[in-house]
Amino acid sequence: MATSSPATPDDAAYPLTIAFFGLGAVGSSMLICLSELAERDAVPLRFVVVVLNVELARDALFHAERLFDRIDFIGLPDFAPLFSGEAPELERLADARVLVNAAHPGFNRQLLELGLRLGAHVVDLASDMYDAETERSLTFSQYAFEAAYRERGLTALINLGISPGVTNFLIGLRLHQLRGSRRRDLEIKSVALYLLEDIDADEIVFSWSPLVALEELAERPRLLRDGRIQVLEPFSAAREHHFPGEVEPTRQYPLYQEELLSLHRSFPEIEAIAVYSGGSEVELVKALFKLNLLSKRTLPQQSELTVEAMVRAILPGMNKPRRIEEYLRNGVIRRAHFAAAAEIRYTENVRNDRQVTIETVGLSYLRYPGLLGSPYAGATYISYPTAVGAAILAWHALAFPREEGGQLHGVVTGEDLARLLPRDRSDAIRRDLVAWDIDLFESARDATPV
Repeated sequence: MATSSPATPDDAAYPLTIAFFGLGAVGSSMLICLSELAERDAVPLRFVVVVLNVELARDALFHAERLFDRIDFIGLPDFAPLFSGEAPELERLADARVLVNAAHPGFNRQLLELGLRLGAHVVDLASDMYDAETERSLTFSQYAFEAAYRERGLTALINLGISPGVTNFLIGLRLHQLRGSRRRDLEIKSVALYLLEDIDADEIVFSWSPLVALEELAERPRLLRDGRIQVLEPFSAAREHHFPGEVEPTRQYPLYQEELLSLHRSFPEIEAIAVYSGGSEVELVKALFKLNLLSKRTLPQQSELTVEAMVRAILPGMNKPRRIEEYLRNGVIRRAHFAAAAEIRYTENVRNDRQVTIETVGLSYLRYPGLLGSPYAGATYISYPTAVGAAILAWHALAFPREEGGQLHGVVTGEDLARLLPRDRSDAIRRDLVAWDIDLFESARDATPV
């Protein structure tokens, strides 16, 4: 197939076509949010949805069937022929200006290659933190496409969502402001990001795939200390953090997540960066770990089966959207809260003393019951903010060159958007987050030792 030329603000095809690869809990809500943003801004929009099972994809939009006349569903048993350019269905993507990986981080590289072939921008929601290249270089594999995307005038928006994504954007806004304050003696000492994933329910309800949760939370966590990556034991070095909307502080454990590597790349002068996570879902995995139920040891008289494999096999999977909606409507899920709070610690000379200040920026999603009766009913309390966070960031990032003639070329993260977008566009992102029920908060306090 002939290579397409990249879209520009002058020749971008209308209606704007966005192609989704995968359409699960996050992808379906992201598609709905993009359609709402497009309707508000009077931008004609259509979608192509590439999935393994079209019926499951349509079912994920069971409260948004009115959008079906704008969606071209493509069912394939395997994405590989499409990525390689061999599948005839590739013609149906010819007008796509944005490709979204809503399937799995393992497809990021293939989608970036396809973006170059089609002349399309690309959006992904997470990175493969444990692939060999990332482990070796501590750099996301998407950066291998930096030069090619810059040369073509294309944008690869990586690690969008709520965390990573909006967290990077909010942290980036404040760090870039501090960097640009021209206070020569100001030194940013550390960034600590705290995450809350807490649900009160009569059933065990995993908001992510339990297998992914086990892999992430039981991996040996890492943090940046004294400018070097340090590896810790799982569930060690715990802290307490008090989130807005919570009566008591929450126990927090180090977590190896995208923000660590991303912020380290963007702000190499900061010598201490860490991500922590806590709440009911984390405590469940911690209990399994402490009971040695995540052990790699084999079972007696069954050398081919490990304890961990057995636990994975019997854990409940993610509930389907209709079941999640039923749980929420019937009161099985009583309360759910996702929050993220970043503490930025810096020092500066004030009245001949060295003052320590901690500024906190964050977000909170505590309006989960409000999804009932909306097109998003059936989303989890984490998939919803992840989806709308990704949609809002992507929408404004792509509108900037289209509407204002700005440039966003190459591989771009949330903190890059905080630096590259004009102030009014960043303010619009914040307003939209609040409009879609993501509360924002910030504060500052004197932390100078007495």
